[in-house]
Amino acid sequence: MKLGKYGLLLYCLCFWLPSVLAQDSGIIFDKISSKEGLPSNQVNFITQDTQGYLWFGFKQNLARYDGYHFILFPQKEVLFGLHADNQGRIWFANINGLYAIDGKTLKTTQYITSNLSDAIPENDHHENIFVDTRGRVWMNDFNNIKYYTPNTRKLSSLHIVSKTNLSIFVTKYAEDTQGNIWIGNAWGLQVFDNQQQKLKKISTTLRITDLCFNTPQSLLLTTEDGGIWEYYINTNTFRKIGLFPAGNDSPKMIRKSHKKNLFWIGSERAIFLFSSQNGSFQSFKNLSEEGYSYSTLFQDEQNKIFWIASSSGLLKYNHHDAELFQDIQLPKNLVSFPVKVSCFAQENAELFWLGLSHSGLLRWNRNKNTFESFKLPKEERVIQILRLPDGTFLACTPARIYQFIPKNQQWHLFLESPYTLQKIGIDTNNRLWCLYENGPIQVFSYPHRYPITPWKKLPHANFFFENIFHDFLQTSDGKIWLAAWFPKGFGICYFDTFKNEFVLAENNNRHLDFVSDYYLSVAQIDSNTVVFSGYGGFNCLNTRTGNISRIGSSIKLNLRGGNCHSLGIDFQNNIWLATTDGLCCVNPNNHVSYFTETDGLSDNNVVNGFLLTPNNEIWTGFINRFNILNINKLQTKKVFSELRISNIQIVGDTSSVDLSRPLVFGPVQNNLSFQVSPLNFRPISQNHIRFKLLGIQSGWIDNGTVENITFSNLTPKKYQLAIQLGDGMGNWSEQPLIVPFEIIPYFYQTWWFQLILAGIVGIIMYGVYLYRIQQIKAIYLVRNRISADLHDEVGATISGISIISNILKQRLDDSPENKSFVERIAEDARKISEAIDDIVWSIKPQNDSIDNILSRMTRYASELMEAKNINYQVIMPTDISDKTIPMEKRHDVYLIFKESLNNIAKHSQCTEAKIVVNIGKKSLNMIIEDNGVGFDISQKTNRNGLINLKERTEKLRGSLLIESTKGIGTKITIDIPI
Repeated sequence: MKLGKYGLLLYCLCFWLPSVLAQDSGIIFDKISSKEGLPSNQVNFITQDTQGYLWFGFKQNLARYDGYHFILFPQKEVLFGLHADNQGRIWFANINGLYAIDGKTLKTTQYITSNLSDAIPENDHHENIFVDTRGRVWMNDFNNIKYYTPNTRKLSSLHIVSKTNLSIFVTKYAEDTQGNIWIGNAWGLQVFDNQQQKLKKISTTLRITDLCFNTPQSLLLTTEDGGIWEYYINTNTFRKIGLFPAGNDSPKMIRKSHKKNLFWIGSERAIFLFSSQNGSFQSFKNLSEEGYSYSTLFQDEQNKIFWIASSSGLLKYNHHDAELFQDIQLPKNLVSFPVKVSCFAQENAELFWLGLSHSGLLRWNRNKNTFESFKLPKEERVIQILRLPDGTFLACTPARIYQFIPKNQQWHLFLESPYTLQKIGIDTNNRLWCLYENGPIQVFSYPHRYPITPWKKLPHANFFFENIFHDFLQTSDGKIWLAAWFPKGFGICYFDTFKNEFVLAENNNRHLDFVSDYYLSVAQIDSNTVVFSGYGGFNCLNTRTGNISRIGSSIKLNLRGGNCHSLGIDFQNNIWLATTDGLCCVNPNNHVSYFTETDGLSDNNVVNGFLLTPNNEIWTGFINRFNILNINKLQTKKVFSELRISNIQIVGDTSSVDLSRPLVFGPVQNNLSFQVSPLNFRPISQNHIRFKLLGIQSGWIDNGTVENITFSNLTPKKYQLAIQLGDGMGNWSEQPLIVPFEIIPYFYQTWWFQLILAGIVGIIMYGVYLYRIQQIKAIYLVRNRISADLHDEVGATISGISIISNILKQRLDDSPENKSFVERIAEDARKISEAIDDIVWSIKPQNDSIDNILSRMTRYASELMEAKNINYQVIMPTDISDKTIPMEKRHDVYLIFKESLNNIAKHSQCTEAKIVVNIGKKSLNMIIEDNGVGFDISQKTNRNGLINLKERTEKLRGSLLIESTKGIGTKITIDIPI
């Protein structure tokens, strides 16, 4: 009986002791569920392809994840397994066979087709898929370990079960550096020797549930009885190094973490972090409280992210974020929960003070992670802890100020407050300033507590009672800056310690430059600059002039919520703001970034305790806990993640784009949306995107944290899209991602079509030109023939009439009455001959040039003027060699000129005449004037000459101006377009 009792006791100790000794790690997991777009909360498989995409297997679906979006690949049957190879393929299986998805084209290929019609059920199962570095796909059925070689399309089987088995067994795989495949299952441990191409049995006694390498020469194994074993390959020995600390729940999964000697071990209902060095376990309180069930574990080595597939979605632990934020929980044994951490103060590099909403104060030893509790004489909310120059501390509550006495390590009452305290501060003259919510500012000497009134006068009588003062800061020039709410002004002022007077900032600045009238906090950037934060953003002021030097408007900077509470300035002069939407950082270039719950912050509502320490850390207080943000780890100058185009959407087109081919889009596909991802699976707030089209946009376009880059109505041409990744601190990757793509034009916009079209148009124009030349030549031939016929036949006939009439005239000298008729016949024949001569001249193509027209006009004027004994002057243009006048205009122009000279010869009785002809670019101008008798142009006349002049000028769409004065002469001005 005693032996039985001791045996039972020993069993209980071995079984329960690991669970008792398991320490809570403090690690907080982020959750991704269907609310964030996960296709199903029940995730069964996780793998990662060579590009960095994560692939998740569900009951009947596959999904690719880029950190922003899930692309779903629906399947009709239940998945048996999922694993990615080193060629970019994602292998999976179901009852119908073995498949692979090309990671670039996203096309699915079936490699093995199950024969569902035969009587051998094991042919239809390809369970527990694993792909080795040689590309072989390992799996098992009821009785065999199988591997498929894609290059040869050969399926090989390795019989492992001693007798026929009718149920699927779980098999896990691991590959060593020699390419040997280590296999663990309920039948023990086996190894496939890569050189001998044989399966060797190492152990048949351990029922192995999972395995992974600890070192190149040792494996860690989990077994059904809860054991954790280490197998040494060189010595072929086993050593038990731990017992799973979860009661009857045996371990099913083990994965190596990114840290040496640390392994993730999980069962269906528990997850632990196990140290192979000392056999200790770390538990996860937040997981155990949720009651999840787990199916697989995955360690993303590149991004240092650990993933858990659970019944409620994906659980993620980012080691980088864990290093960024430190989460410290308050001890339940010292304070009553819930309690807020309302303020901080640093005593030295090791000790820190925490002010609480109740229960007094805590002093935390950072190195030892221990807390001490200090009660106040009265139960009050601590709103501020002030370290004094002598090394002591004051704790401020709404009603009192307490002082810490180092000798007895207790807080004692220092000062009672007549009003509700907001803030206290001490200046360089050892004066304690007390800012109240509903009363005047009071100043006391320290440490004597005598009241002092340092100001001579106030800006106005109700200065203290109309305004509420929130924060205090003294700069090196002696000015005491106050952040306040001025309902009738703008809440920034300073007290000049030399002039002993308050100066309102609104007196030196435009009112539009203030972001608010309600300021809550003030801090100093450098010796010349202070910054005020409040409702609406922040303002920076020059301490020497009091002028606003920077406007941080919530609207312009897109500050979330707009209300900026506490603030601090880090080593890089970044402005840190505590807001209701997380921690906000604004760098000197106004680059804004936020750090929220997704980054590891306990709560987005950062309005309680706030401290920026001298070693560049931000402390934020929350309910029952506080966080520490290490700014130095944020301010790395290099961004290492590589961007990828995860998807391209054509607006208005549901077809998918093959990213493995050159990106060429049709003319109607010119509205594009590029989905970008760095595949680092970090919080969206830590990934910033900017882009530009090379050769088109000179500067970068900041896309913020939005992963979609959209272009509308792109013109057909070749483009190069440059995309750059940045972090939350304004640092950008050195090498941008260059994405070439092309919008092809419509066929009628292509160069070859335009060239062909131009050729066709040229040919048509040349044909028209040739046709026109032929027409002109034909007209010229007709004109020459008509002029020749007129000259040779009609002209000769009229000339004959003229000759005969002259002969007849000589023979009729004795008959005067017949002589007049003969003379009239001769005169008419002469006129007809001249008219025919003019017509022949106008028809001839050789006379189309203006030079010929002017020569004929000059000759006609000379003959007529000399015949009438009129002194004349003819002025003709000289530079007219390249100008021509069409036949129909040339004839009328000449007749107008001729009629004008005939009027001078017949009616003017002049002695002098002047003829001036000018040729412009588009007109011919004639001025003909004489010194004759003139006439009254207002009187109507029946003279055919003037009527003909008007009609011919109007026919040519020209203008005619006649100026005449009796006894002085006449001037005719004619302007004809040519």
